[in-house]
Amino acid sequence: MKEKIVQTSVALFNEKGITNVSMKQVADKLGISAGNLSYHFKTKEVLLSHIYSQMSSEALEYILPDTYITLHHFEEIIQKFREHQKKYSFFFQDIVDIIRSYPEISTLYHEATMKRFGQARALIDYYIKTERLKPESDGTSYDQLVHVIWMVTTFWASQEQIAQIPGYEVNNCQPVELLWNIIVPFMTPKGKEEYQQIRKYVKLPKP
Repeated sequence: MKEKIVQTSVALFNEKGITNVSMKQVADKLGISAGNLSYHFKTKEVLLSHIYSQMSSEALEYILPDTYITLHHFEEIIQKFREHQKKYSFFFQDIVDIIRSYPEISTLYHEATMKRFGQARALIDYYIKTERLKPESDGTSYDQLVHVIWMVTTFWASQEQIAQIPGYEVNNCQPVELLWNIIVPFMTPKGKEEYQQIRKYVKLPKP
């Protein structure tokens, strides 16, 4: 029953937005009493915290496997995160309100984000070491690049809704395509050659 509650809640949150779904609506959708629901999750915050823990366990994996890593590995990470974002679209569409309204989730999210920043920087350092990215210089901040990657991926769902402008098609792509346009100028000739090989054999995902 607990897992059924979570699945139903996520579906309702995705459909209507978290602020527009009450615990009673969740109970009604499941065909159970409010008391039965509260036996498993006393409040909406407890329910959301449980969902967030589930999200984190699915998403927080180590970016650096113990093998040789190609540039395509970065593309796979972004695509996997995009699918994760679709599964829990309510969270990424309402992320600012969630962080403001639920302090416990805010703390967990900040901890997870800092871990992701560290993982992403480690991946960049690996690409520098293996001569796919240029060394950091006075005009290059890879920490800022990591932040840009985080912004693009985290807020992609939000900008899709906001930037629905007739005739505007710049964002008519997947986030990984936009990110490659940002990253390619940082590549060495070796990195660009590898990237061209990836594009030769692997098509970019469609919007």
